[in-house]
Amino acid sequence: MRSVKRLLNSLAAVFAAVSLLGAPLTQAQSLDAGDGFRSLRVAPGVSVADEMIDLVLPFLRGHPERDEGNGSMQMSIRKQDDGYAVNIVMTGYLDDSLYGEHFRGYVIALPDDRWELLSMSVKPLCARGRNVNGFCENTPAGERILAPDALPTGPAMCVKVALDDTLNLRSGPGTRHPVVGSLVADDCAIELFDICEGNWCQIRSGRISGWVNTRYLVPMN
Repeated sequence: MRSVKRLLNSLAAVFAAVSLLGAPLTQAQSLDAGDGFRSLRVAPGVSVADEMIDLVLPFLRGHPERDEGNGSMQMSIRKQDDGYAVNIVMTGYLDDSLYGEHFRGYVIALPDDRWELLSMSVKPLCARGRNVNGFCENTPAGERILAPDALPTGPAMCVKVALDDTLNLRSGPGTRHPVVGSLVADDCAIELFDICEGNWCQIRSGRISGWVNTRYLVPMN
């Protein structure tokens, strides 16, 4: 079996290559073992590598995203029974139904001095809605109140996102603020108000109000 020193050197290499941004997660968040995980398919005898970290890297690629948000990543590898338990928590995903994901896997050392990934599951960290069997499902948003001095800026706006996506409505200007609702694609009943910070402005749609990134709004024709 590989020495602990060699394993630590492998981990140091990947952490040097991946940016670690944002506030640290609590131990409970990073090692959460509750319900809400769904299994990912791992073919027996196929997920094998010379270094343990090579089995983990595919789950780290593409994070953090460079556009907006506050990306953060934590990883832990600890001895468990005859192998190693792997936990990866990534947050700060761009405006979507997820603000992050928690991956949980199990790796063993093979007799030929290689490593094999036996299992991997993922738990979505929902930006809106709730986790149902490993997927985020939307729940109705509550009523929000605009700032008293907010004034409409002009004609109604439309939500410009993919038809299978929604636009997050947040309690403040930026993805660091909690999601308070969501707007569907092509909703053209959006009132835009004159209280803004950068690309983020207050809006109202029916009984809900909050902040959205105006890059996803276009004037109604």
